[in-house]
Amino acid sequence: MPELIKPKTETMKLLFSVIIASFYGLTIRLLYGIFNAVMGIMGISFLFLLPCLIGYLTVILLPYKEEHTATGAFFKPWLTCGAILLITLFFNIEGMICWAMAFPLFAILAGLGGVGAFKRKRRRFRDKMEWDFEKADWEKPGSLKISFLFMLPLLAGLAEGDRTSSFQELRVEKQVEIGASPGVVWNALLENDQSGVKKQGASFSSIFGFPHHLNTKVNKQVVGGSRVATYEKGLAFMETIEKMEPGRLLVLSIKTDPSKISKAIMDEHIVIGGKHVKLLQDEYQLEELPNGRTRLRLSSYFSINTPFNWYAGLWSKGLMSDILQEELSSIRQISEK
Repeated sequence: MPELIKPKTETMKLLFSVIIASFYGLTIRLLYGIFNAVMGIMGISFLFLLPCLIGYLTVILLPYKEEHTATGAFFKPWLTCGAILLITLFFNIEGMICWAMAFPLFAILAGLGGVGAFKRKRRRFRDKMEWDFEKADWEKPGSLKISFLFMLPLLAGLAEGDRTSSFQELRVEKQVEIGASPGVVWNALLENDQSGVKKQGASFSSIFGFPHHLNTKVNKQVVGGSRVATYEKGLAFMETIEKMEPGRLLVLSIKTDPSKISKAIMDEHIVIGGKHVKLLQDEYQLEELPNGRTRLRLSSYFSINTPFNWYAGLWSKGLMSDILQEELSSIRQISEK
């Protein structure tokens, strides 16, 4: 390595390794974006293999010292993950919702990659084979053997494509008691203006920028009629009445056009109606209670399509549950006016 760019202090060496590993991670991300037709970001190669290699690279570039620990090696790659997060958010490469879901898993896997690099360096150190910035190993062919390893996310991504993804249908249900008759609640379901509704506090969905519901309009109150739910930032859901029993039951199928959803709302990986997330159906059930009250139950059916539905399902259920709760709260306020 040229003398002029050899970092001398511990802090500078860490900064250098974070910069190099961040550059590597961002380069792979941009290449996935360019070749997104054949390589999916929502895949095992990108979300599982890449962070491991980012963590590995962060630690492998650091000189080994006997006082270093595996714990330190686990957390140092988090600096790289944080740098990548901030850069991709600043340049609008990724959205906050996407990072909120991915970062915990991304950071943990990067930490495991760092631990793997630490163990390898410790073994080399004990065998008197440790390299450092001060040594000439960087210019030896043997030092480039790991280059192929860092190309694996691209090669694996090309081989993986969408082959590891699978559809899973999910259901979330929430309910609320309303101090109004079923007839009043029914009318609020079909048409409402939520401009005067007090939204709940810092909810999970609002923190990550999911828009609030503005109004609902229906063209015909018959099976086959349409209802349009309009949200902030230009988001709208086109819904078709599949089944209705006035004052008792309303079933709606949902259609969204992902091309009309702004990236300011959600990025391409989790856009509603895209290849990874689809809303299928909403079902409202009204139950008459004593003293003129009504129990309103809302069930939402949607599907996800990823290689890791067990993880994506946890986040999507949490987000959907929060959205449904806010919707029920709005209907209650409108009905109780």
